[in-house]
Amino acid sequence: MKHLPLILLALMAVLFGLTLGRPEPWMGWVNAFAEAGMVGALADWFAVVALFRHPLGIPIPHTAIIPKRKDSIGDNLARFVSDHFLAPDVVRRRLASVNLAGNAAKWLKTPRGEARAAELAATAASSMLDALSEDEVRGFISRLGNRQLEQVELAPLAGRTLNWLIADGRHQEMLTQAFRFSMVALADNRELIRGNVQRESPWWLPGFIDDRIMVQMLSRVETLLLELSLSPEHPVREEFNEWMAQWAGALQNDPEYRRWGEKFKQGLLENDELQNYLVTLWRDLAEGLRRDLEDPESALRKELLRLLQGFTDELSKDGEIQLWVNGWLQEAAVSLVDEHRDSIAGLISDTVRTWDPVETSGRVEAAIGRDLQFIRINGTLVGGLVGVLIHAYKLL
Repeated sequence: MKHLPLILLALMAVLFGLTLGRPEPWMGWVNAFAEAGMVGALADWFAVVALFRHPLGIPIPHTAIIPKRKDSIGDNLARFVSDHFLAPDVVRRRLASVNLAGNAAKWLKTPRGEARAAELAATAASSMLDALSEDEVRGFISRLGNRQLEQVELAPLAGRTLNWLIADGRHQEMLTQAFRFSMVALADNRELIRGNVQRESPWWLPGFIDDRIMVQMLSRVETLLLELSLSPEHPVREEFNEWMAQWAGALQNDPEYRRWGEKFKQGLLENDELQNYLVTLWRDLAEGLRRDLEDPESALRKELLRLLQGFTDELSKDGEIQLWVNGWLQEAAVSLVDEHRDSIAGLISDTVRTWDPVETSGRVEAAIGRDLQFIRINGTLVGGLVGVLIHAYKLL
């Protein structure tokens, strides 16, 4: 293709030479066509070559335009993209013509889209976990813990928590559970208790008496624990109520408890082992989450898929949600593009500036070279036709 315009130029030159001065009338028409075709071919050759280099190596003014004005062209291109592609009105108008939420819902309802979305969500969550280094987690826990603990008075907080438990009756539930746990513990540790009783008894006391003492003692304790666990009005429970209320008040108002709370809090703030434990806890949690996110059959992935399916169903059925999502996406995209349009334009300009002028010229020529050759061909043919018209005018 690159050589076709040159062949046409040579053909015009041959025709011009063969028909020059010939007496036949029709030869004059061919000669006029060939002469004007040569002029058109040479003119368009000069115009095309002048874009990329100096014709014949002669530094004629206003030639080698692209290498010389590469930076200016890059700046103009950047402004053009910024003004005509990234302008808020352009982006908003383009997005308004697309039902992003509806299209997304349709895609998500396909098996491929559903699986892909779940995979992307899991990958994104896993990447977020990977992005957090242990030092960053340690620093975050330390800063967060210090900031939160420093603002809290532990003793009054504990007192208010006890008041809440008392008002809700939770302290009695906890006491009931403690009684029941004690009953189970006694039943499970009879042999241990028997051994302790035998060791503490005088050597001369028969073993069957030790057993009888142990059985009676355990029976009375178990009866008391059962009575305490089943009787909400038992005096012990009333005493427990009073003791809890007094302790809650003391935690909130007693200066000694306040000092103890501040001392305990300071110990937590300075406890490296606690921070190490929290970091280890986070590491184990993150590793477990990462394994579940990578396993398509894990409960976490299935729950993620279930939530995604529920969201997709609502999105596909509810037009108001689609309107809201579309509006939010449009404004978010417009805001994002508008905020970074200067940066994008600057990136275009800076990128073009880094290109080598000769290499840039070669890239452009390679990209549009075929069209440029057609320009030269058209110039040859159009020039020839104009020559024919001029010849016809001269004969009038």
